[in-house]
Amino acid sequence: MKIIRNEPLDCFLEEVESLLLQNEAANNLPIGILNQMKQDPSKLHLKRIRIADGNTTVFLALRTPPHYWILPFIKSMNPQHIRLLTTYLKKHDIEVPGVLGEERAVDVFVQEWQDVSSCRPELHMKQGIYRLRHLSPLKQQEGSLVEAGQADKPLVKQWLIEFGKQTNELIDEDRAQELAAQMVEAKRVHFLKRAGVYVSMVCRARETPNGATINGVFTPDQYKKKGYATQSVWALTKKLLDEGKSFCALYTDMENPTSNSIYRKIGYEWIGSSIVYKFIQN
Repeated sequence: MKIIRNEPLDCFLEEVESLLLQNEAANNLPIGILNQMKQDPSKLHLKRIRIADGNTTVFLALRTPPHYWILPFIKSMNPQHIRLLTTYLKKHDIEVPGVLGEERAVDVFVQEWQDVSSCRPELHMKQGIYRLRHLSPLKQQEGSLVEAGQADKPLVKQWLIEFGKQTNELIDEDRAQELAAQMVEAKRVHFLKRAGVYVSMVCRARETPNGATINGVFTPDQYKKKGYATQSVWALTKKLLDEGKSFCALYTDMENPTSNSIYRKIGYEWIGSSIVYKFIQN
């Protein structure tokens, strides 16, 4: 087996796309990143590694600094592929602040990285990945889904900050303002509006050839436990399916039984676990 590092993007895409599409919904993150690169290579700085057995690609890893290395869902993943990857990263002194992705692959990576480095792994989050193909009926409450406009940017900013606190992914004021502007301009942010008031937020995120990912589901404390998050996700899911998507995907915190149950209620099915570790230098 051999490792190919940072080959030309078009060559890399040609080699890995079919492998990732074998599990399109679970691989929405790496596919979404590669789609962004296709549309505008200047948007992201992408570090990429491909592992090949002869002329066949068997595994890959991606990173958009300062974020963590991403290990995709590959059915034929072999621990040998991960051992080769960690050995290569260490030998070439490549930065590894953390790793995320398919649980089996990440577990092997964490063990191997401990063996070759002086870093200590720290579990950051365990997420469930859900996919919906057919939307279940939902008893509708008063309210409608509306797309955020320019005037909504300050509220989007504030809710992103609060969302970050709730998910342990802190966002500072400047970054929240930047994200709010980008997301509103890209028509990604939607609100559930009830009696003239925004009561919940939901966002469309990455797209894959046949699907779309939903994220940023947030309801302020004063509107919680009223079913607004469920209704907003249901409405955005319907919108995306009506636009021609074959499926929608989303991530949940596996330690939050409420979010896991409400998504199942409207037709989302668990398809795998994604786990996130950061590495602490000893």
